[in-house]
Amino acid sequence: MAAPKEKPVVVATAFGAPGHTQGLILMSAHLVKKGFQVYLITSADSKAAIEKTGARFAENPWQWERVFATGPPKHDSMWVMKHIFGDSTPHAHRVLKETLEQIRREQPSREVVILHESLSGCLGPFEFGAPLPEGYSSLPKVINFHTSVCLANHDSIPPFGPGLPYDPTPENLALWRSIRDASAPAIAGVTEHYNNLYKSLGATRPMEGSFFDALMSFGDVTILATSPSLEYPISSPNLKLRFIGGLPLRPLDPAFVYPSWWPTITANAALPAGSPDKKRAVFVTQGTAHRQYDELLIPTINALAARTDLIVVVTLGLRGAELDIPIPANTIVVDYFPYDAVLPYTDVFVSNAGYGGFMHGVMNGVPMVLAGTIADKGEVCARAEWAGVAVNLRAQKPSEEAIRAGVDKVLGDEGFKKRAVELQRENQGLDALAQVERIIGELVGGL
Repeated sequence: MAAPKEKPVVVATAFGAPGHTQGLILMSAHLVKKGFQVYLITSADSKAAIEKTGARFAENPWQWERVFATGPPKHDSMWVMKHIFGDSTPHAHRVLKETLEQIRREQPSREVVILHESLSGCLGPFEFGAPLPEGYSSLPKVINFHTSVCLANHDSIPPFGPGLPYDPTPENLALWRSIRDASAPAIAGVTEHYNNLYKSLGATRPMEGSFFDALMSFGDVTILATSPSLEYPISSPNLKLRFIGGLPLRPLDPAFVYPSWWPTITANAALPAGSPDKKRAVFVTQGTAHRQYDELLIPTINALAARTDLIVVVTLGLRGAELDIPIPANTIVVDYFPYDAVLPYTDVFVSNAGYGGFMHGVMNGVPMVLAGTIADKGEVCARAEWAGVAVNLRAQKPSEEAIRAGVDKVLGDEGFKKRAVELQRENQGLDALAQVERIIGELVGGL
């Protein structure tokens, strides 16, 4: 019997913000358990978590928070694409090249697969002709992992950005085309910025089309950690694109100590459904990156303050953070709390529509009330509404009245919970981590 084929080394790369890194840490942990040697390139903030999985950490020194903090006060998404993500490219590309060369020196015959988070900045120069790392006659096979909604630029779906609802009437199709035409110069500016960066790193040809199209087509396969029911149908889809389903819930750290108020949640959940003492649980977060508490978190606390039928749990998304406002009797405020600890006990998840948080809601089968318009948040809200799992408040800073109405709508319509459970099962059934392993096997001709 022939000996089993040696598994390839996996070199994973991620932009250094939590929403871009956490999924790859989970994938890396799975692959290490399955016998793969894994490197993960990202910021030093994630070093301990990465090494805990058994993967090897390689640091990308790009300090995006410092750049963001010193940027223009009213920066737009195109500025972010250029100067937060784009300008990370020289650092990220260098570290990927050095890591690949180190692997080749240490293991000359070992096959390598790159697991590339789409905005990590590492891969683009190679895609457009930059010199290969020493010891390689061709670029290793690449799985491109996109951590948000699909950025496909196609006439059959709304343009990315405004969070427009999916309603492909002839009038809307014409509107979508006009919006794309109007935004084309700004997108061309982003593409030119990346082309200049890539050229400075040795790229020999410019990308054709827009950077956003390229982003969804890097490498050999592009994976989205979601299910088809959470994305708009595209009339001519990208053939590289695969839906692998939402990433599974992360097990809680065995050392995690529940706070003193936690029995309030579990005891309430244990009450029978018809008990007059049983309250509905609302979990509220402003996310971990855009923590402007006056936009959603504080208005939600105020909107639900008088509700004796609710327990409201609020997380501030940052260890040591505090909220300097009066806290109502029905509300618990905590600086940082694992989503997957509280969501199984939650009836409504109120969130600012970060994609990672949204998918935590999906994977826990919890209906949502979402508010957000910046970055990809308007698009997350629109898709969640279209999929029937959320109320979309269509605002970055919704009114207390709108929040209260949204929560009441979810609590009063059993269809939201039913749909949430359907989407949870659909995503669980796709088995995301097994699919990642399977795709690696396809790219290297079997494992």
